[in-house]
Amino acid sequence: MLNARKLDANLLFNNSAIKAVDLEQEINLTAQQLDTISTNAIELSKDRQLGLLVGASMDIPSQGILGYAIITSATIGDALKLMVRYNKALLPNLDVRLLSRESRVEVLIKAPHLPDDLQRFYIELLYAAIMRSGNTLIPKSRTAVQVEFAYDAPYDKTHYQKLFGAKVKFNSNRSVLSFDEAGLDLAIVTANPVARDIFRRECDRLLSRDAHRGMISERVQEVLLQSGTEFPSSMRVAKQLHMSESTLQRRLAKEGYKFQQLLDQVRSKLAHEYLKGTQLSINEIAVLLGFSDAANFRRSFKRWSNQTPTGVRNETLTNNSAVTLFD
Repeated sequence: MLNARKLDANLLFNNSAIKAVDLEQEINLTAQQLDTISTNAIELSKDRQLGLLVGASMDIPSQGILGYAIITSATIGDALKLMVRYNKALLPNLDVRLLSRESRVEVLIKAPHLPDDLQRFYIELLYAAIMRSGNTLIPKSRTAVQVEFAYDAPYDKTHYQKLFGAKVKFNSNRSVLSFDEAGLDLAIVTANPVARDIFRRECDRLLSRDAHRGMISERVQEVLLQSGTEFPSSMRVAKQLHMSESTLQRRLAKEGYKFQQLLDQVRSKLAHEYLKGTQLSINEIAVLLGFSDAANFRRSFKRWSNQTPTGVRNETLTNNSAVTLFD
């Protein structure tokens, strides 16, 4: 969308420490970088409806792991809760809450610490993204959608009405997107409880942050956790972190780590979660973790934890009468 508007890349990324060439690979923007780039985009485009247009262009596949978690949810309501729950992965500076009021479910957004133009950009982006995803998950004819914005109506309401319907309210005392509560019980045809659990766990890992986030070892683990089943080499990870492989190895050594050690830790964590939290077979888990066969996985798991995969699963089944899934 931004490329289509022919915005100068150098100006777009000004003061963000991001270069246009960085877009050739997957990058993780900090909240500050996202704010800076979004502010630049607003100023360059001179379009107050830019957030609406960007959000409307975000289809489910473009949302990565979150998109897969959405389409494997059981109901429309579950998918909506998921989008709000993991909003921090997309728009970390927004306070987004899901409220129930008078038989309606409301997506309420607050960001008083942000400049008005940036706050408006993010609000419209998120609401438009929800509705774009909802073209598949939320049939307008069966779920009554209402939207309010806490600012003046634009001269041309066409884009708003196309996304949200004719009854778009401006000059409200709040910005809120709401749905008929009963309509959110509609089942999603692509629902898959096991896959949903896996993807939600992946979302949780992407969101997990701690005091050591700035350490190279933590950044390496984040890259590995986001890679899916094809774990990248140390050379690829170094490139993604904008350094040479030798620099990566040297900085990891200063923190007391080796790349293979971190890869083993990530695989071990994932293996334990799959064994304890899903009904996937040992063979399926081996494939998810990038092993050529189950025997190699069993040997590695024994080395990591001094236990066998079957032993961990049996212990979990003994301690729990059922696998606990995310609410």
